[in-house]
Amino acid sequence: MSRVLPFAGIIVICSCVTEPLPAGQTISVGTADYGYLHHAVRLADRGEGYRRLRPRDRTQYGTATLVGAIERAAGEVAHAFPTGPPLRVGDLSSHLGGSHARHRTHRTGRDADLLFFARDAGGLTMSPDAWLRFDRFGFAILPGESFRFDEARNWHLVRSLLMDDEARVKWLFCSNELKVRLLRYAARHERSPQAVVRATWVLHQPSRGEPHDDHFHLRVGCGPKEQHLGCREQAPHWPWLSDPARKEDSSASVAANDAGLVRWLFAEEHLDKGSDIARLGLDTAAKPSSIARR
Repeated sequence: MSRVLPFAGIIVICSCVTEPLPAGQTISVGTADYGYLHHAVRLADRGEGYRRLRPRDRTQYGTATLVGAIERAAGEVAHAFPTGPPLRVGDLSSHLGGSHARHRTHRTGRDADLLFFARDAGGLTMSPDAWLRFDRFGFAILPGESFRFDEARNWHLVRSLLMDDEARVKWLFCSNELKVRLLRYAARHERSPQAVVRATWVLHQPSRGEPHDDHFHLRVGCGPKEQHLGCREQAPHWPWLSDPARKEDSSASVAANDAGLVRWLFAEEHLDKGSDIARLGLDTAAKPSSIARR
């Protein structure tokens, strides 16, 4: 009986494919936690603005969408902060996808771990090889050392990924506490309301597993053509990724629009009423319930 189950699983996955896989085309088949990768794209050990954390490890493969998203976002951060350290990139998927020794997901080339940017006790940017767990105050403590969460660089990484429509970012998993820090930094410094709106929904602490207080877990979605070839993704479907898609979030009973969300974020900062932003007449309307409960 035990030999029948793996075979049955393969049949289930293959039944999702509605037509033969094109020769030479990279396709993510199945879901993030059950499937495989066809003609994977390799992420180089280093590139502009990034460096792989485990260069000898073979889990460096993904779809063209995932690999391109990492390369472009790392380059954006490097251009904005030319003297800073590179982004440290952890696991992607193996060459053929499938089961991953360190992860429940990372099976179909659409997941990647990105370590947080950090500062040392003196405020200098640094690139730690350790997985630093940051608390709600933005501190990470190791024996004899302390580090600060680098809001500026981490936010620039987030907004670079989310504003890159080719990246098709589905989720950026991180802890609730770090999500709040990033959104509050964005409320002070981000010029694009759309970047803040997208981050509010896409930054998310997973309901299962670790809270992700030591790295971002990037997951990209399926493109329209990939969906016809067996790529499967679950709701929600963000409206900025496809015109007919509709956002589904049962936890948000109050609708959030761009203007209302930005009003709430700035109001949360308790800005001086004499400041330029406060003079815009911002209020606390349209505060999403999913954030209100944080």
